Amino acid sequence: MGNIDRTGTIGSYRPCAIYYEQSDSLEYVRVDSPSVYRRVDDFLTLILAMEDRSPIGFKLKGFRHFYLRHLKRNYHSERQEFLALVKIVEEALCVFGDKVFDDEKRVAYQRAIDIAQSDNVEVRDFPSMASHG
Repeated sequence: MGNIDRTGTIGSYRPCAIYYEQSDSLEYVRVDSPSVYRRVDDFLTLILAMEDRSPIGFKLKGFRHFYLRHLKRNYHSERQEFLALVKIVEEALCVFGDKVFDDEKRVAYQRAIDIAQSDNVEVRDFPSMASHG
């Protein structure tokens, strides 16, 4: 009974972004701690640690529309269970193009890409989202 450390015996943890249907937003936060939300533009909001303002996550607003318009036909099939979150943010950079060339916005999008890529975050909420539209 003394061995509490059973890493990997229950199942492997997979970082996953959460889709909130009521606000039509997709959110990923890597640390459960006090945070501040800093709006970058109409699509991206960075989530910063309150203590040192380091990026700990991000929120993508208007996600369902963006998914149906820009992602569904290129990245999703009925057999696919998830989509890498980094692909979504990279696609947003391509779609929004010139609007993101302002240095501050470009850095913010790069921070979101870095978080999604380093944590290998997945989006798994496709069944309900994919069936509409």
